[in-house]
This record gives sequence, structure tokens and C-alpha cells, in this order.
Amino acid sequence: MTVNFASSSKRAAVIFNPKGGSAKSGQVGELQRALAARGLDIVQYTTTPEPGSARDLARQASADGAAIVIACGGDGTVCQAAEGLIGTDTPLAVLPAGTGNLFARAFYARPDAAKLVDLIVSGQPQPIDMTRLNYRGLDGSEHEQLYLVALGLGKISDAISTASPEMKRRFGKLTYAAGMIAACFNPEPITYTLTTLGATGSVDDSDSLSVSARASAVFALNALPPSMAILSRGCNASDGLTDIVALRATGFFSLLSFSSRMASGRPDNSPHYLRLRAKKVRIETDRPVSPNIDGDPGALTQYMEITTLPQAVRVIVS
Repeated sequence: MTVNFASSSKRAAVIFNPKGGSAKSGQVGELQRALAARGLDIVQYTTTPEPGSARDLARQASADGAAIVIACGGDGTVCQAAEGLIGTDTPLAVLPAGTGNLFARAFYARPDAAKLVDLIVSGQPQPIDMTRLNYRGLDGSEHEQLYLVALGLGKISDAISTASPEMKRRFGKLTYAAGMIAACFNPEPITYTLTTLGATGSVDDSDSLSVSARASAVFALNALPPSMAILSRGCNASDGLTDIVALRATGFFSLLSFSSRMASGRPDNSPHYLRLRAKKVRIETDRPVSPNIDGDPGALTQYMEITTLPQAVRVIVS
């Protein structure tokens, strides 16, 4: 079913994050002109510093009758907008304006405004999974957050979530690369206990598997762009499963060895690589970590539960 641009609803709501790593004020203007050329109107909602503003704006846009919500921002903005559309019939489209833009890179072939509007008018929304993270802060407080792309744990992942916004605007993805390389020289490995429920092939969610791994980084993946797909072969944002990848390399030289396997396209041949797939996973750590949730840092924790939400939101993809 294509997007319903009935005569009573020819409005596209654009949620714009002006703080996105590659955000430009002209992007919304280009989008407005492209929509107008197809007989569609635009209603702009600009995010605020308030937590969850993109989520609330997406929910409001859907309630106001928007035929589609277009998230113009990075992975954090896209994830919040998707969360706001759960349980509605309003689909989501993405015009990337962040630093990493991993979700957009996974599903779009570098869309400009005109190409995106063509997709919106002629494409069909596809159901995409989201992932729910529940975790307990060190003070005992309970937290819940959804994500679309990935959860990262460990110092290498922290290089992304703690990167300076000003440095990201100046140097883009180079900021992430420099921070991750620096972290590889002293990765400060953590011992993770990973307990899965409903793994691939399981017919009973009570089936479980528990493994312990001392690792420099752990990732819980929902979607990956082509350039990173080798990290977990077959990672699929519509299969109802989360891919858990642990980099069991614990120092610079073992990380270098693992990187050579990655470069050859066979990380699974490395003794430093562990992958699991599950509907739900519990993660416990031997010392506090700050989860990197679609690029944003969470509170320090030692206990997390990750649950896949199958086909939670409909997205226009290329």
C-alpha cells in the first residue's frame, strides 16, 4: 500500500533537527520545493533541546493528519520520530542530516530532496523492527529507550556517543574515526555476560543460552549500512531478531588482528569474534558502562535487557 495522499491529507510533516551534524537550513527549503512540485504541502516541526522532542512532534504530526512524517536529522532524530509513530498508520521517511546517518545509509542510496519525494509518492512503506532497551542505573532508577540502528557498549563505542558536537560539525565522520582509533590503543575491556532468549531457530522463548566474554566492545544491531554489513552477515531490520556482536579482542594487537579478518571479509574466522542472534538478550557487566543508543549516551549501568519489537513502524525505503 502506497502513502495515502488523499485530497483531505496532502500534508507532509518534516521534523528538522538544526543541531544535526550535517544539518543545513536550506535542506527543508529544498524539500518544500520538491513536495510542492508534486502538489504536496509541508508542515515543519523543529526539534528543541527537550528530551524526546522529535518523538512528541512525530506523534503530534500523525494526530494532526499528516500523510507522512519526514525526519531530517541524524540517527537519534530518526529513532525518536519512529518511536512517535508506533501504533499509527503514518509512515516515516528520512532525509539524512546527521554525522553518521547509519539508518539512512542502510536504506537509502544517498537521496536528495527530489529523489526522496519521488520515493514517497511512488514507494510502498516497509515494516521495520525497533529494539527496546530497558536498563537499571547505578542509583537503582529504571530506564527505557527504543532504538533503530544499534546499541554499543565499551570504550570504542563511547568514542561515538561522547564525541563533541562542535567537532562533528567541523570534521564529520572523521571525529568518530579519530576517537575510535585512539580508544583501540587502550580499549579497557569489560567482562560481559550475555543471556539470550528465543535465539535463531528456537520455537520456545524460554530456550536460553548464556555466555561470558571479555571484550573491548559489544554491539546489539538492528540495521547496518552496506559498508558495515560485514560486522554481522545477514543483519536484517525486519526479521524480528537482534544481532549481538562481541569483539573479544582485549588490546591493540588483538584488535589489529581482528581488523585484518574484517578487511578480508571473514570476521567469523577470528578467535576474537562472537555473534549471537536473539529475540531478547540480557547483558550484565563486571563494571559500569554507558550504553551508546543510536549515537546518544545513556546512564551508567551494569544490567540491561534488549527486546526486539517486530515490524514496529512503517518506513519508506529505496
